[in-house]
Amino acid sequence: MRSLFFSLLASAAVACPIALPPAAAAQQLAPQAAPLSAGSAHFTIVQDKKTVGSADYTIAADPGGYLISSRGETQKYHYTFNNANKLDPSLNVVHDQLSGDVKGSSVTFTMASDSTGRSFQVNIAASGKNTQTTFDRHQRTVLLADLDPAAYVEMAHFALQHPPTAWIVIPKGEGVLVPADYEPQPDAEGSWNGRTATVHHTSVIVNAQNGITVELYYTDSGDLLEADLPEQNFWIIRDGFDLHNRPKYQPPHSSTPPPDQQNQQSQPQGASPQYQAPQGGYPQLQRQ
Repeated sequence: MRSLFFSLLASAAVACPIALPPAAAAQQLAPQAAPLSAGSAHFTIVQDKKTVGSADYTIAADPGGYLISSRGETQKYHYTFNNANKLDPSLNVVHDQLSGDVKGSSVTFTMASDSTGRSFQVNIAASGKNTQTTFDRHQRTVLLADLDPAAYVEMAHFALQHPPTAWIVIPKGEGVLVPADYEPQPDAEGSWNGRTATVHHTSVIVNAQNGITVELYYTDSGDLLEADLPEQNFWIIRDGFDLHNRPKYQPPHSSTPPPDQQNQQSQPQGASPQYQAPQGGYPQLQRQ
């Protein structure tokens, strides 16, 4: 089984520069994201059908978009996290600060839009060291911390758009920016606050080559009900929701990257992968 904490555990070692995608001009506007609903939600973290932790998020409206705060812990793995995220009205990240602790090792990963709105300024504080770097700021980018429902609710809203291209930032030591493939699945049945409900299901493949998946279950308005991590055998379940007949998940099967990523195959072994800017281009400037 894959290491659960592929992000923060690795961050506690050595912070290295993030692989940068080459710059590209914006080509067309992305579809407008569904608005986030203000409020709080609590989730139970389940592994092997046993409760191992909990997490929650709070969404608040902001003059420039949204503020999302989230936190979680699993006592079994001695893991805690806190995340404070500012988004623009299209759910593009303006500023995001993630703090985590794994078995006594503390990490803080911060990324913020620069004055042009086209790049992220990144600071990684781990093991007594601070590293600064930059990478391109794309539309539909999510900072994916382990077991963080705030990341999953952003992904659920992007899933409503059926995006042709999306991005994930994995906050591990090197800092990894990878493409994400949103694959719609048949709707599922469940119980939501005691009533039978039909819910949407999307599989998000994070990096098709040697990828992991996040299975999202959500409402018509993008409210997150559950996120499953098949490779780690975790379910993050919202209070009041019960999924009926959970599908038997298949591992990521995409072996050939999309045409705009096939140039990776010609890179020398061990080189950092480089990804082209997505079709939607860059978000418009949003002040912090």
